Amino acid sequence: GNPKHIGSPLQGMLSKVFVKKGQIVKKNEPLFVIEAMKMETTVTASAEVEVKNISLKEGVRVNADDLVVILN
Repeated sequence: GNPKHIGSPLQGMLSKVFVKKGQIVKKNEPLFVIEAMKMETTVTASAEVEVKNISLKEGVRVNADDLVVILN
């Protein structure tokens, strides 16, 4: 329920993380990609924010709503 916590929208693999801790991202800039059944879903920033923490590493399996990125 926290808008600063960005979770996985679906179950799959965290195939790519585009951001780093401390990075400033602009609205609609990609944060990470979830791959499921040969389809990719890109999660983007909803506003200009700073990345506070990245909770998971590329290549891990995620479930829906698993916390991936925390924004500041």
